[in-house]
Amino acid sequence: MKHKIIIWGYPLHTHTHSYIHNAFFKAFEYLGHDVYWFDDNNYPVDFDYGNCIFLTEGFADKNIPLNKTSTYFVHVCVNSGKYLGNVKKLIDVRYLQEKMENDNYDFVLDKNNCVELDKGILYDKNSREYDICYASWGTDLLTHEINEYWVNIERENTYYFIGSVSHNGRFANGPMINEFVNCCSKNGINHIYIDPWSKPVDSETNIILTQKSILSPDFRNETHKNWGYLACRLFKSISYGHLGMTNSPINARFIDDSIICDENISNLFELGMSNRHDKDRIKHQMNIVKNKHTYLNRIDGLFQLL
Repeated sequence: MKHKIIIWGYPLHTHTHSYIHNAFFKAFEYLGHDVYWFDDNNYPVDFDYGNCIFLTEGFADKNIPLNKTSTYFVHVCVNSGKYLGNVKKLIDVRYLQEKMENDNYDFVLDKNNCVELDKGILYDKNSREYDICYASWGTDLLTHEINEYWVNIERENTYYFIGSVSHNGRFANGPMINEFVNCCSKNGINHIYIDPWSKPVDSETNIILTQKSILSPDFRNETHKNWGYLACRLFKSISYGHLGMTNSPINARFIDDSIICDENISNLFELGMSNRHDKDRIKHQMNIVKNKHTYLNRIDGLFQLL
């Protein structure tokens, strides 16, 4: 069934979540839906917002039109009262993780009270005033775009890191990246950092540079590991043809035991270097992501709540 989809959120390259919006936009468009992308500062006032499916984020919905014939998937729904009574249906889309403490909101995930709608989408059967589900991110590639041939791409003697770096606070990833860079330097491997905010690159360039990188690890800070946060970087790196490697045991287990995992960064580097030519392992991981961790999978799960 064809739907009118409105992604209401961050313009591309202005916020980390804008890349999530972009991945959903691409997947919805591929599925043949009518897809629009608006934000609080750029939207038509004469648009028919009736009978739509909205996908938004709780800190990017200040001016979102509320319509009693439309359904709203709100990630980080910090203001449910805004929607209740004013829309057809509200679905609070929370991070698929063990818990969240003192951040956007607090929760503890009780999987015994959840049903899996699709891999990466859990529905809370105890939902009362509105539906609550827990959603994992995925790769930004569509199923048919994931190409096993990419395991044969010749890597450069360089570690490319494209992403935000934070050196302080409970979400700091800088110390781990620096330690990994030091491991690279000791082994004669170069390092190139690309800041996505000062010098954003398009999706194609991001994929090419990641594929050139000698390794493409996912690093989670202690808070993320404690919460069980499932980041998109691991899914993306694998789908681009890289060996899946992370310092987060929960991230690794969510895919399967073939993921290279060690909480010690030096050990993780050594394991990555030792296994980076294991093409059978990489292809196995790519097929898992291809079949279970695209945004097509996530949409299949979310749409069961319509």
